[in-house]
Amino acid sequence: MSTFNIRQLEDRARDVDPDLRYMALEDFVKHLSNPKVQARNVSSFIPLLITMLSDNVTEVQNQAVKSFAPLVRHIDDQEVLSVVNQLFEAVLKSSNTSKFSTSVPNLALRSIFNSSYSRFGKQLARSVIDSLFPRLFATDAPVTIDSIEIIIDLIKALGGTLTAPELSGMVLSLICIAYKETGIISRRAIVAVDYALDHVHSVTQEQTVRQLQFFDKVVSDTHASYSSSDKGVAAKNTQFTLLQVVLAKARKSKRDVFSDVSASIIFSEINANLRLESLVTSLNIEDLDVDVLVVENSVREDALITLSSLISCISSDTFLHSYAHSVVEIIRAFISYDPLTYDDSGDDIDDEESEIEFSNDEDSIEVEKAGDNDGLASKLRFQAIGLIKQVIKVFPGTLGILYGENLVEPLIIAIGDKTDIVSNEAVYTTISLLNATHAAATMRSRPSSDISMMTESGTSGTPSSQMTTTLPPLLEDFVFNCLLTTKNIGRITTTNALIEAMIRVLSVFLSPSFLEKLSKKLQEYKLTLKTNPDIIRLYKIILKVYPIQEIPSDLVQFIYDDLVNSLTDTKTYYSFISDILQVCNEFYPKIAGDHFYEKLVDRTLFKPIADRINVKQYSSDVRQHSLNSLTELIVHLDVSEANLNNAIEIYKESMNYEVTVNFTIENLITICEKRSQLFDNPELCNLVVEKLNSYLSSNDTSLYLNSLILLDCIFTNTHFKGKAEDLQILTNNVFHLLHETSDSNLINRAISILGHALDYVPADEEFFKKLIHQVINVKWIDEDDVDLGSLDYLIKQVATRSPLKGEQLYDIGLQNLVLRNFLSAKVLAIITLDANLREKISAAEAQLVGLSEMLDSPSSFDKIVFNIHYLGCIAEAVELSRVTFDEFFSLMISNKNEVLCLAAARAVGLCIKRDVEMYLPVLLKYYHSSNQGSEQNGTLILVAIKQLLRGYITHEKQNLLSHIWHSLFEVISFKEGTLTHKDVAELKLAGEILAKICEFTKSEEYQNKLFDILESGMQSSNSNEHAVYTVVVISKQLINDIESQTLNVSLVEEILVYLSRSNLELKQAIVSTLLTGIHNKALLIASVLNDTILPSIYDELDAKDEFKKVIPMGPYKYVVDEGLEVRKLCYELINAIISIDNERLMDKEGGVNQVRMFEVLSAKGLNDTENGIVVMAVQNLLQIIHNDENVLHAIANQQEMISALTKVANKKLRSKASTQEAESQEEALRMVIKLSKTINNVFVHSNATNGEWGAYFHELKSKHHLLFNTVEC
Repeated sequence: MSTFNIRQLEDRARDVDPDLRYMALEDFVKHLSNPKVQARNVSSFIPLLITMLSDNVTEVQNQAVKSFAPLVRHIDDQEVLSVVNQLFEAVLKSSNTSKFSTSVPNLALRSIFNSSYSRFGKQLARSVIDSLFPRLFATDAPVTIDSIEIIIDLIKALGGTLTAPELSGMVLSLICIAYKETGIISRRAIVAVDYALDHVHSVTQEQTVRQLQFFDKVVSDTHASYSSSDKGVAAKNTQFTLLQVVLAKARKSKRDVFSDVSASIIFSEINANLRLESLVTSLNIEDLDVDVLVVENSVREDALITLSSLISCISSDTFLHSYAHSVVEIIRAFISYDPLTYDDSGDDIDDEESEIEFSNDEDSIEVEKAGDNDGLASKLRFQAIGLIKQVIKVFPGTLGILYGENLVEPLIIAIGDKTDIVSNEAVYTTISLLNATHAAATMRSRPSSDISMMTESGTSGTPSSQMTTTLPPLLEDFVFNCLLTTKNIGRITTTNALIEAMIRVLSVFLSPSFLEKLSKKLQEYKLTLKTNPDIIRLYKIILKVYPIQEIPSDLVQFIYDDLVNSLTDTKTYYSFISDILQVCNEFYPKIAGDHFYEKLVDRTLFKPIADRINVKQYSSDVRQHSLNSLTELIVHLDVSEANLNNAIEIYKESMNYEVTVNFTIENLITICEKRSQLFDNPELCNLVVEKLNSYLSSNDTSLYLNSLILLDCIFTNTHFKGKAEDLQILTNNVFHLLHETSDSNLINRAISILGHALDYVPADEEFFKKLIHQVINVKWIDEDDVDLGSLDYLIKQVATRSPLKGEQLYDIGLQNLVLRNFLSAKVLAIITLDANLREKISAAEAQLVGLSEMLDSPSSFDKIVFNIHYLGCIAEAVELSRVTFDEFFSLMISNKNEVLCLAAARAVGLCIKRDVEMYLPVLLKYYHSSNQGSEQNGTLILVAIKQLLRGYITHEKQNLLSHIWHSLFEVISFKEGTLTHKDVAELKLAGEILAKICEFTKSEEYQNKLFDILESGMQSSNSNEHAVYTVVVISKQLINDIESQTLNVSLVEEILVYLSRSNLELKQAIVSTLLTGIHNKALLIASVLNDTILPSIYDELDAKDEFKKVIPMGPYKYVVDEGLEVRKLCYELINAIISIDNERLMDKEGGVNQVRMFEVLSAKGLNDTENGIVVMAVQNLLQIIHNDENVLHAIANQQEMISALTKVANKKLRSKASTQEAESQEEALRMVIKLSKTINNVFVHSNATNGEWGAYFHELKSKHHLLFNTVEC
């Protein structure tokens, strides 16, 4: 609009034709979207725009209102303030006492605050507050719906500018308004308090003590205002609503910001209004004023809701010592409260005497009406049961109290409540009780934990014992005689959840007839997957928990028939098919060996599963689950020859489809490992090898590892005889892969394949040299971590299969290998022992004995290192004649040269394997003494022990493992001072050794010792950081072993407690361990992700002042954030969590709350001062949106997200910034633009764009229009 003429626009805006006036305003708004708009044109139009708010045409008024938000972005602060004041004056003139606002100026003013709040800098925001707040809160100012709505919008937009005293004073004024006014104004005043409390965190500068004082004052003001009111029902409801708001904000802060004094005030008010002493459980209905009862019970309901909120804001100790008994009495008073219950025996007598028959339908209608009109008693019962659930959730240590005070039986009786909502709440609370009690019984008891309280339930026994002895018969009675009845069968989903919990927790304590009764009920009410899909979970847990012999045959048949019918039903949803197949997988191993069921599965289930695998119309998820189910079927059950051939054809075909190829390989690995007879089919075997060969030569790296694993299985477990030319191609492909990859797992697998291939291809000189130059010399950085099993096998194959003599191989190796490397010596030692080259050993011994002379020649240094390694490897197998343990040990502790000492340490560990009982005590004794002096020698002892444990551990040596464990931890536990970076190398080595002991023994004994170390540290502020760090290293090693299932997930939870400690080395180790866990043990730690791991990680996303160091450099001072690396690791961890394959976690409860994650990343990541962190945060946010766009619609405060994005977009580059700083800031801005475009696309497609977002996005586009256009979404 380069020819834009403001004068012409004003003339049209004054025209008598409303259409012209409307179009003039529309053109004005379009003009405001032009980045080159002139401020003077905008300013000159303001008086006319304000006048048009009074236009007699509604459409014109609406268009005028829409003009103000974009307008204020183009005028200076003084003009904005003037517009705000003019609009406010217009609001005062047009305002009235109506419940609904009819003020057009009010809409215009609020649109500025809601859609252009980012326009308000600190100075302008302060000016607006100083101008409007005194008039809004003046003692003589009338409170209208217009004024209260303006207050709310002002608080939302500008509340962060207030000081703590101002915010506190404003909250007090709003509290007074809430009590003084009625109806909508009172309720909106409470909403204003809610928004105001959002700013407590910022106005108190995040200081916990100041926040506590602030919330104390709010509680005190609320109570004082109530005390000075008429204390009527409205005032009581207002008080409790206000207190619920305060408690919700205190709980959200996740800090100790609620004092015992405030809790006492609130609880006193709750107790007073519950009026327990006046409760009457049974009355003649004619003597009771139901209207009065409803009013009283509405107040009681508010009081109980407030009590539930209060429980979340107090500590466990405070609850136990001050409130537990009272809360128990409150629950007891209301859990069966029903004052309108009356004895109707007289009516029964009359009915008997009467000749008139009344229908059952009328009776049932009367009962329903009685339930609907019970004086709100059902709502109080509901809240009482909810209190039990809240206590279980917040204070699991109080289970003993719940059982000891006999609250459990009334809870279960409430399952039979006449009101469905109460009954359902009782069911879910009972499930929570069962799960919590079971968790407490299986959790490792700790002296300092709340778990110890669970056993303090008097003489009645532990909660677990009470649960298992008293609950099963009671629960069974209510399940079969109350829930699974004609009246309640419509609530089968709720009932099903309870039955699942009973089986999961109480299976061995349920009656022998439990499953029989359940089977009859399922058949009686025809509860099948077609009508009740939730039953699938019940089937799964029955099959998972019970041996097939304990499941009634009619129930097994019922489940089986239902599974088959659902799979063959064409109307079954694709997503549900996957659930059905998972239950089938549970079924197969149960019936293995049962001739009847094996024939039945082969005849009726095989085909429905097999027919889906290679049909493209099915989703990849269904096809993969079908393939997996077919594999499980074949592995566990005998199938007909025809079906077996069909399965072979299916596997062959599915290797051709991208969507199933990798999954097919995984399934073939399972078959080859567990039922390798399938690979007796030579056609299948040759085809698979041919396909795998082609995959290894492709660019699809995702196929490499599984292809190598399957090839290894085929060579090891089958009678495969391949063609020489095919295996030569395979060898070349493997060498190419080895040349390209640095993945140690791939390297080890590939080396095994080369060893197998040597049965068919020649191990000639060319092969050996290729192996040396492409693999042995270059592929391993840390030689102490190499898996020697694969290399041993390959070199032995070379020595055995090579046409060259042993001495020739030795000479080739000596000329081509990097002699300083340990693996070079290992290779030549294998060849020496295989060919019995005694002269080579003697020559090496002679050279090592003359070591002092050789040290004078630098050219001989590598040969010395080689000789030490070589003789160590030889000494592992045979006794040396001239070099013994003493020579190696003396060299290790000589401090002559770091490389020589390290080589000697390896040799020490190798040579003592033949007489460990004699030499290990010497090493451990020296380790003790060395830690009093040179730490280098201590580390060398650990290198020796690590070598000792490689390939040496046997069950007969368990006493030696225990000796190593105790010796190492004894030394580590005596280390004093703060853990520093120079301690890390030794502690990592110690942790790796101790982890190997844990992995080998697979005993809980050693992990229990780790728990003891962690728990002792929790009880003391001066915990041994060295010992804790070692435990973290051990945990990481256990997690890092993909095949190991040794790790107890509770150990991860215990370690997380130490994440809040201020030691950066410890923090890095913990987060790194979690990152390893996500990659290798995602399923294991999935259950603690949402409630344990992520909250701890979120706390680490803040840049903490304690890690910021000021470094003076000339006239300048630079701030170095030493905690940056920990934050980066945390964002990497979050990224890994977001990227977890959701299908792998689909059976895990408590999945990741991505809405909460999005909110945290927006609040912390986008507000971080480091551009690198902002970029990582945005990458994670984009991934969350990619996973689920609905997250954007579920976030609680979109305004906070917009504020954070605006802050990045408006960030100014400091003067004299370096090129690197400029580039990093531009990258952060690019990422924010990309994120903003992505969010905008979602909002546009879902029609969810609002004024606030639109204003931000328009401003971003205008301010950075060049960069905006270059960034692709």
